[in-house]
Amino acid sequence: MSFWRLLPSVSLLFALSGWPTRAPLVESQPVTPGAAAPAQPATTHLIYLPVMANRFASGYESPFGVVMYTAINNDAGQAKMLAAGAHWFTTDLNWSEVEPTPPAGSVHTYTWTSLDQDAANAQLTGNEIYVLINRNPAWASAYPSGPVSATATANLVAFATAAAERYDGDGVSDAPGHPVINYWSFYAEPDNGDPVAALTGKGYFGHNPGGYASMLMQVSSAMHAANPRAKILIGGIAYDSFESEGGPFVQSFLGNVLAALGNAAAANYIDAIAFHYYPISLARWPSLREKGLEIRSIMNAHGVGQLELIVPEMGYWSDLDNGSSELTQARTLVRMYVKGLSIGISHLDWFGVFDDGEGMESHGLFHGRDLSLPKQAYTAYGTLAATLYGLTYNRTFYISGGEGYVFRAPDGREVVVAWATGASATAHFLGGCWRKTDLLGGSPTVIGDGSGADADGAFNGQVGVALTQNHPVYIAVCD
Repeated sequence: MSFWRLLPSVSLLFALSGWPTRAPLVESQPVTPGAAAPAQPATTHLIYLPVMANRFASGYESPFGVVMYTAINNDAGQAKMLAAGAHWFTTDLNWSEVEPTPPAGSVHTYTWTSLDQDAANAQLTGNEIYVLINRNPAWASAYPSGPVSATATANLVAFATAAAERYDGDGVSDAPGHPVINYWSFYAEPDNGDPVAALTGKGYFGHNPGGYASMLMQVSSAMHAANPRAKILIGGIAYDSFESEGGPFVQSFLGNVLAALGNAAAANYIDAIAFHYYPISLARWPSLREKGLEIRSIMNAHGVGQLELIVPEMGYWSDLDNGSSELTQARTLVRMYVKGLSIGISHLDWFGVFDDGEGMESHGLFHGRDLSLPKQAYTAYGTLAATLYGLTYNRTFYISGGEGYVFRAPDGREVVVAWATGASATAHFLGGCWRKTDLLGGSPTVIGDGSGADADGAFNGQVGVALTQNHPVYIAVCD
């Protein structure tokens, strides 16, 4: 092993502007306190030197991810998403593809080719993978993502254990190159209670929380034994379109699973909670923030409020006929990320690189499957990830008629992400010079006290920054 491979590593995404030391910003309006984001665990990655890191933040783990279910490679958009600052990839592992035929007694025959390649590709670029275990083989279950038969339960545990061991990077029975995968979840939207929806691939445990909890207990114990660093999750719950509203999802599922796991004792088996977010129930949850807080309240009620909260799928369409546009999608993407980070969600993955169809399925960052045709949302994603890399949520920022969220770097430098909630608003900052950067990037606007760009129009020891409805901008003190 070369000397370079033994050195501590950092992300390959540090080629951004330097950070001059900054005192914290001071608002000229009252500050509404916000909960600080929880500290993130340190992690290491393989890196090949030389590399210059001028935005290194020890212990920081980027929250920016994207869904790549089909494959993790450049044809699927890996290089494009790396350039945009994506750190996480949500992908899936179909048991039916790994073990299409039942074992011969205790002898299992697994084919890991697809995930081996995806994990190797992610490792080369310093990306982390969140894996959704899905799609049971027909010999094990009547439903693609539903309960397995009593006789196949041991086989599911064996498969999950083999996966944890293969991707733990300990040098024993590893995939080629020793790639590491630590995040594992089970079945897509398992709170589904509709057997028809279950046949299309959704989970099918909505009315069987005890069975789901029993499965988690078994796979979790085995996977943690194989890889003590493994994080086991309830598969991303929909927690939307409830049966009481004519939808397929069981609202009580999460609480019932946690109760079946023993409430506070559930932390012995699960390491995080995952949920999906699409803005389809705005009357109930005006934003991702409100939905996340409701789920956190369920976790608190069952004694596991300290667990990590993850959003492995979220998205919004760009279709004009469904009340959106490219710019609306870009604006929504930034607000969703910022509001998720404001409640301590540790990583959020956009669904997805490509459009999944037309209409409300046009939530990709590129038109169709054409990587030469990025949408404005792709540009907005890159600006967001570059601007907030290494910063963590600190507090809310008071704006009459608007919203603002303060993010802070380890050296004290702060950035406010702000927008108007009505037609327009003005954010006020003490000091003589501030910079406003648009959500789509480009050259920042320098706003000096009393200048033509100063929205308060006076030389008075503060500057006013004009805001537009639902259009996030980044505001920081001038160099």
